[in-house]
Amino acid sequence: MEGELAMATQATRTAVVVTSHPEHDALDLVMDSPDIDIAIFESPARAFARIKHEQPSAVIINLSFDSATEFLLLTALKLDRETASIPIWTCGDLRDVSPIELIDFDQAGARCCCSSCFQPS
Repeated sequence: MEGELAMATQATRTAVVVTSHPEHDALDLVMDSPDIDIAIFESPARAFARIKHEQPSAVIINLSFDSATEFLLLTALKLDRETASIPIWTCGDLRDVSPIELIDFDQAGARCCCSSCFQPS
């Protein structure tokens, strides 16, 4: 009986989903993924400690482009020996993003220009 329980526990694939807004598309991503059996939703501010504790099969980070917290989390996860080998999936929601200023380095006298390709449609 213990052997069967251990095998069932090993087969469970857990993912920590890092998002400030679990009601957005992150839930759809988890529900559509056949690779995840259990999803644990965590805020970006508390995610690193939760990931270290859970040691999940994967981490899904819903990037917020108006905050650096998720990008700092990505760095911390890859630099930490206990979490560096955990696969990380990233996704982002561009609906609430303000236009991003880009520099076009291909033009002589490069200057900033506003790119419409990053604006919500």
